[in-house]
Amino acid sequence: MTSTPVPASRADRFVRELAELKIPDPAAARTALWLRLGGLLMTAGLALGALAFPLAHATDNSLAQGDALSLGLGGITAAVVGAALFLRYSLSGFLRFWLVRQSYDLDRLGERLGGPAVAPKPADAPAPEADSPAPQADSPAPEVDSPAPEGEPRNGAAPSPR
Repeated sequence: MTSTPVPASRADRFVRELAELKIPDPAAARTALWLRLGGLLMTAGLALGALAFPLAHATDNSLAQGDALSLGLGGITAAVVGAALFLRYSLSGFLRFWLVRQSYDLDRLGERLGGPAVAPKPADAPAPEADSPAPQADSPAPEVDSPAPEGEPRNGAAPSPR
């Protein structure tokens, strides 16, 4: 006896196809390190900027004020660089997953719209009889009773609101 394979669920197929694409995991160690470093720089930069303000205003000595202003500008720079790092690595993980999801959904849509594939005729199949009437060129193509994909208007009907 041979057992027929159980069709995999959509989620199982998605996970399997994602593994076949060999896309790196968005939570990889290096990406997580840069993400944490960006958050740390952003927080430290804000703290340095907040610390520099009272230091600059607490004295009349211009040399001490210059040091405090340098500290404040360094803090602002660190905060901007940290925010850029954090934003870049947090969005890259999300956009990578979004791109793979879009690709997967477009593949499924292509399968639904393409319908069943027509198998080629075997070589020993009988030829069509000459007595049978030929299909007329002006006759409309037969309609397929497949449901319309989500959000696709068919025959002027708008998709149902949710």
